Amino acid sequence: MEIPARFHFCHRVEVAFADTDLAGIVHFANFLRYAENTEHAFLRSLGLPVHTAEGARQQGWPRLAVTCDFHRPARFGETLRVALRGTEVRTHSLTYGFWIFGPASGPTEPVASGRCSIIHVTLDTATREIRKAPVPAGLRAVLECEPAVELPAR
Repeated sequence: MEIPARFHFCHRVEVAFADTDLAGIVHFANFLRYAENTEHAFLRSLGLPVHTAEGARQQGWPRLAVTCDFHRPARFGETLRVALRGTEVRTHSLTYGFWIFGPASGPTEPVASGRCSIIHVTLDTATREIRKAPVPAGLRAVLECEPAVELPAR
């Protein structure tokens, strides 16, 4: 996956001891957690909730597909930079790419990279019915604009 020069959002994550194996290397599943935490921080930065509940109606963002490629290890105590860029916006779903950079890696050497496709839904808890819902207009507007955020320095 090609690394873009600009992103829609960047977030820092410190690798906790609990995120690592006995060698002090980040367990692969945590890269997906870092990407999801960055996605949530991005939505919050736009004033959008990740999950809402109004009476019996809830809204959320279930995953449709997720991929992640691992390029080099990340270790306990490192501060990682997670960059997110929307790549496709549809009526009810969107896809974003994510790149995770370590403290020693330059902007062309991520420790991991991947893609996540999500769908916006409403859930009626009384009937247990899930329905797709349009991507919020504010989020659509941001993702359809050319990204302006550069990868922050180490």
